[in-house]
Amino acid sequence: MLSATRGMTTALKRSGAFRALSTKTPAAAPSLYTPTLTDARVGEAGPGGRSSNSTLRIAVFGASGFLGRYVAAELGHNGITTYFANRGDDMEMRHLKVPFDLGKTRFVFYEPRDEDSIREVIADADVVINLIGKYYESYYPYQTDSFPYVGYKKNYSFEEVNVDIPSKLARICLDMQVDHFIHVSSASASPDARSEWSRTKFAGENAVKEIYPWATIIRPTQMFGRQDRLLNYMARFSRWYLSQYLVDGGKSLTQPVWVGDVARAIVNVADNGANFEGKYVDCFGPKEYNYREMAEYVDDCTRRNYPIRDIPYEWAP
Repeated sequence: MLSATRGMTTALKRSGAFRALSTKTPAAAPSLYTPTLTDARVGEAGPGGRSSNSTLRIAVFGASGFLGRYVAAELGHNGITTYFANRGDDMEMRHLKVPFDLGKTRFVFYEPRDEDSIREVIADADVVINLIGKYYESYYPYQTDSFPYVGYKKNYSFEEVNVDIPSKLARICLDMQVDHFIHVSSASASPDARSEWSRTKFAGENAVKEIYPWATIIRPTQMFGRQDRLLNYMARFSRWYLSQYLVDGGKSLTQPVWVGDVARAIVNVADNGANFEGKYVDCFGPKEYNYREMAEYVDDCTRRNYPIRDIPYEWAP
């Protein structure tokens, strides 16, 4: 069993799984104004960091999510000019401007089903990063002739989000002669997975590789950090239902990785594209935990002492 002071606390620190991707590992915590990419690029102007011109232009799709804000922080921290694809109101993504100096960001409205708008986002970018993903299929309402006079149609399916859109981005990058394409998938991607989400993630990897063979595939395990969908969800679930529900007693293992390390790995891959062409980069934490241990850790931190209940494996969706 884990306690709040030992065990999980040790592992859920910033893991060193991909520190090797950095050009230099700092001996102490870096200053907010110190660049994490310590080797200057050809033609780079300035001392390095937020107010420098790195000469690198990167287009990011899906930056409004959990991982996206950390990738944006790393990009801004190193003075990289970034084009953000924005599917809604630009006010929804204004928090991504904070890490960047003035003039280093460009927000462009786009529609994933409109190729012209995707091309407008990419423009003259050297690297394209695809962070687009969804843990559920979305629906939209429509009017019907009979009671209750409203129905729901599927809007974005797993197949479209995890396979069609990545392959479309890869094809456009190939057509526009983008230097490097980085696609973020998942460590759970498998053709034999029980989850449709994991199966389509695997299919998306293959689709990208078939079109853009030198693309880099990033495959993180479950990520933790502020606003995560792992520990925070466990805490919220216990508050809502006064207990934790775990499939098969929470025996399944995972190696959670800190989201900041995954973001730094992505930016290092973007900065050293030639070294990672056509490769898979698996991001994982330093230690394995099962879900029951994590649930007990969350319960210990929140001091709610709610029971942990078992859900038979057959009942899981």
